[in-house]
Amino acid sequence: MDTERPAPSSRGAGREDAILAAAAELVTEIGYERVTVDAIAARAKSSKATMYRRWAGKAELVAEALRRSAEGAGAAPPDTGTVRGDLLDAVAGITRAVTGADGPALLGLVEGIRSDPALRELIADQIGRRGRVDAERISARARARGEAAATERVVLALDVAIARVLLLTLLRGVPLDEAAQEDLVDEVLLPLLGPTH
Repeated sequence: MDTERPAPSSRGAGREDAILAAAAELVTEIGYERVTVDAIAARAKSSKATMYRRWAGKAELVAEALRRSAEGAGAAPPDTGTVRGDLLDAVAGITRAVTGADGPALLGLVEGIRSDPALRELIADQIGRRGRVDAERISARARARGEAAATERVVLALDVAIARVLLLTLLRGVPLDEAAQEDLVDEVLLPLLGPTH
């Protein structure tokens, strides 16, 4: 599903940023289902033609906005020094992505994901790729410290974390606080990894 796009110029990058910011804002304000490409174009002060040159449609545009916000500036998360710390950092990031602390909320896209096959495929692909990258990073850091954390086990733990954070946030109506995030790591994720020493 990846399509290679040329790197945008600085002006093009600014235009792209404005469009993605407009998409994120509108999804947060009115929900995925009510957002239109026309509304995004108007908010970004862009033409639809410009948007369609970069994205095939609304699903691709919103998925890209979500990916950008989840990845932030693109810097790798800091090495916390332990598998537990790295998992806590990952769960905090998942919580922000689910609740929209840094951009469009994954929680706000649930209905769109259910009803829009293109959006569902894009978001599933993003979550899978991001989970794999994070798991490989956590595993590599663990190995460098002499800890055992098999990549496939970490992938599974992060999948469980996403499901748990999404479900609990949906059912409680509030994001997981630090204590709940620590419980998730200590009581569920670390046991999934098995012994790390």
